[in-house]
Amino acid sequence: MADGMWTMTDEGEFILSDDYAKMLEEARAAATQGWVQGIVTYLLPRCQYTVEELRDALIARATEDMDAQDIVQEFVLEALSGDL
Repeated sequence: MADGMWTMTDEGEFILSDDYAKMLEEARAAATQGWVQGIVTYLLPRCQYTVEELRDALIARATEDMDAQDIVQEFVLEALSGDL
């Protein structure tokens, strides 16, 4: 384990240091951006929407109170059918 990655609180709880927490958040953001780009790239030649329309529609759905798999399934099927 890397030195300084974890710190123990007075209550005995281990927490991730700020530097590593920031890097973890950056990694998650990069992975999400890559995934969104991948699904948009896949759908683009198969539907009538632009990159911006697809990206905006997918991001808008991310705030919905649904399971992530259900959001993606609904998004892909609606994009392919022209019902976004």
